[in-house]
Amino acid sequence: MSEVTSIPATHRDLLETPSAAAFTTVGAAGYPQTTAIWFLLDGDVVRTSLHRSRQKYRNVVDHPQATLFLIDPTNPFRTLEVRGDVTLEDISDTSFLERLLAHYGQTLKTFPAPTDNRVLLTLTPRRIVANG
Repeated sequence: MSEVTSIPATHRDLLETPSAAAFTTVGAAGYPQTTAIWFLLDGDVVRTSLHRSRQKYRNVVDHPQATLFLIDPTNPFRTLEVRGDVTLEDISDTSFLERLLAHYGQTLKTFPAPTDNRVLLTLTPRRIVANG
């Protein structure tokens, strides 16, 4: 097991390949809340688009820290954990959402969730644990 503060080249592919990741936030009662999300690696930060009605949005407003966890689908012993600080940015257009959806082979028309009332979430790594 190796611990680093930036995304290691050995595990960067897990963030570059379209896949679902476990995204964990801290709920109002102090318990972890985990959901699967789509995301984009943007340089050394991870970004996603959240709808304001979602629990994970409310959680990061109250506790702006989160963890993104990925398991290599070809080797379950190869994992990447990205713990970091969350910032939220109001977005008035759908350009980031369109970029995110395109990464996963979707469009605004095929996306099965609301496309309005969204924010841009940026996860800035503070601790990265790469295994395998």
